[in-house]
Amino acid sequence: MRKTSVLGVAAVMVLGLLLAMPCWGQMDEEVVILGGEDEKPVVTARYMPDEVEIGVGGVMMLRIRASAVGYSPVQRGRIVDARMVYALSYGNLDPEAVHVSMVRGQPTVYVGNIRLITVYDSDVEATGADSACELANLWAASVACCLRSLAPWARVAR
Repeated sequence: MRKTSVLGVAAVMVLGLLLAMPCWGQMDEEVVILGGEDEKPVVTARYMPDEVEIGVGGVMMLRIRASAVGYSPVQRGRIVDARMVYALSYGNLDPEAVHVSMVRGQPTVYVGNIRLITVYDSDVEATGADSACELANLWAASVACCLRSLAPWARVAR
């Protein structure tokens, strides 16, 4: 593994530890995009990959490898993509705004008050993580790390 790859993985892990807040209660006034069964995205592609990478501008944030609650990885990817576009357009892009909260007993990654993705047991199994909270914190750390490169103005002194 290249030295820069090892350093990148180490940085994400350190951020994960910093963001490893206990999975506390659900957010107040959260923004939920495509959150209901009646809003399931239509996927008409002939080929459906087994895993989906979520990223912006060549920066990969997370990889969805499992179906969950009736949504395929592709459908979940489309939902997360729409939520990320909204977060980048209207949300708080400060990396410290990325956190994990519980939604219906499952750890969920937020960017500010925008729900990004909920981690389920199928995600834990597909990634080999030890727990849903661990995976949610890892994904949150990755998103926070990527926001620094996507929104450098968030580092400007206040």
